Amino acid sequence: MSGLITEAVSARLETAGAVPRELDLYSGEGTDFYERLVGTDRAEIREVLALARKTDDPILDIAAGGGRLTVPLVRTGREVTAIDLSDDMLSHLRRALPARSTVECVVADMRDFSLGRRYGLVIIGATSITLLDRVGRSLLYGSVRRHLATGGVFAFTVAGGAAAQSLAVSRTQEIGVPGPQGEETYLFAQQMEDGGAARVVNWVRVADIAAGLEATVLTSRLQVLGHDVLAGELVDAGFAAPAVSPVRTDRGVEILLLTTSWAGSLGTVDDDATG
Repeated sequence: MSGLITEAVSARLETAGAVPRELDLYSGEGTDFYERLVGTDRAEIREVLALARKTDDPILDIAAGGGRLTVPLVRTGREVTAIDLSDDMLSHLRRALPARSTVECVVADMRDFSLGRRYGLVIIGATSITLLDRVGRSLLYGSVRRHLATGGVFAFTVAGGAAAQSLAVSRTQEIGVPGPQGEETYLFAQQMEDGGAARVVNWVRVADIAAGLEATVLTSRLQVLGHDVLAGELVDAGFAAPAVSPVRTDRGVEILLLTTSWAGSLGTVDDDATG
């Protein structure tokens, strides 16, 4: 495998005579595809808005991306800070914001950020926590703790049910994705690594898999995590044992929402959180 291009995609491109061009799914033109892929997904929004109604404090959306959760929160009049490692992703969010809305968009790593304030609700949607390895998640938990208001809630999602099972096996399939001129067919490939603990994901437009053409391969590497593992990590990090609840989707239970709070005393804002 070259970089993060899976063996299945490499073989398909070589057979066709196409030239691979690897690109991160979450940067540059990869963000345009990602928004087409998930932009209309309404999963998690109902549950996040329900959590937001329980606090009057500001809300922090981590790995906010194009604002799939941020924008609905803003439309309810909430004060929201959105952080993402990719300014390209935040550019999509800025364009999607309602007129005259005030959202603080911050380019920041979810493993280590200092915003100088506390939040009543900290959320991570779209199972984005799986972008982090064990060390990264430990750093994330520390950053969240430093930014939680007293009684504040930390909530994030992870795959469940059939969706979780599908993330644990290598597979290749063609999937229709909305495009500027109508639906386009993409080759999706998932390759398991580290004994099934991680997966490499590729997306490449089928029309580009042809002799002499440059085929952009959008790539990402994610961890395969169950809610039980994450619950244990939260407790070890000093959070309360999380409540685990299903997120309603039109495909049944494919997403689980973990909701927790800091189990100890938060005290004053830490020096390293005020930046």
